[in-house]
Amino acid sequence: MSFSVINVVRNVSRHALPASMRSILSKPITRSLWYMSNPTNQFVPTKLSPAFKHTPLSPSCPCGECRGVHTRGDKELIEFLSEEIAAEKKGMSKARPVANLDGFDVKHNGSEIVLSKKFNDEQIEITVNVNHSVDADISEEVDNKADNPPQAEMKSKPHFEVKLMKGNQVTRFACSYIQDAGEPVEDAPNDIFTIDELAVYEDKHNDQTYAVAGDILDGYMYDLLMNLLEERGVSNEFAEKLSDLATKREHHLFINLLESLQSFVQGK
Repeated sequence: MSFSVINVVRNVSRHALPASMRSILSKPITRSLWYMSNPTNQFVPTKLSPAFKHTPLSPSCPCGECRGVHTRGDKELIEFLSEEIAAEKKGMSKARPVANLDGFDVKHNGSEIVLSKKFNDEQIEITVNVNHSVDADISEEVDNKADNPPQAEMKSKPHFEVKLMKGNQVTRFACSYIQDAGEPVEDAPNDIFTIDELAVYEDKHNDQTYAVAGDILDGYMYDLLMNLLEERGVSNEFAEKLSDLATKREHHLFINLLESLQSFVQGK
């Protein structure tokens, strides 16, 4: 008996995927069933090499732009990547990368973003890494039974580090976004980020540097520290803009990754 498997949702951008589908599509069910139901996708040994090589399914590859031998899996992946890249580019921000954000100079280095500025006699440096920082941003409950349910927006909310430097003395704040604030509490601050850790040291931070968790600090002291950051420009409004900056950067890097993977598989 022969089996066939229908590949589902090839051209849906991860930035436009309904929240109800993300957990299902994240599992490689289609790929596993495809391999079980296609006996033609096999490894065949060759006498020219001790390694195993894939037997080509046709004399030439339909993509017409590659070199070397492609397996059926290669061709499927190349086709998917072409459609995925096109879909991601449709949702890509057209705005140019900013060089300044609320008075902070912005520099990109791969997945890392560094923002810096002077404040009185201090040098302020904020460091962000966008790796593993993206998740669905759903502000309201989604009705999955609706004809056109709202689509979850993918937002980068990375941990970030704020360093206030005077000479070789450094006060370091490790901060993170509040992922789910829940129901608002009357008279409570509407902070969108929190101080996770505080350390004060000279020169460089290392494993021997003492640090205290933000959630065990005296409540009044914690509020004063948040005020200190806000006076230096690290406010809720700034944190929102920082998240937008990180989201655009992460999306750009994701598309680059897809294109690099496509070139690798094609053998370019």
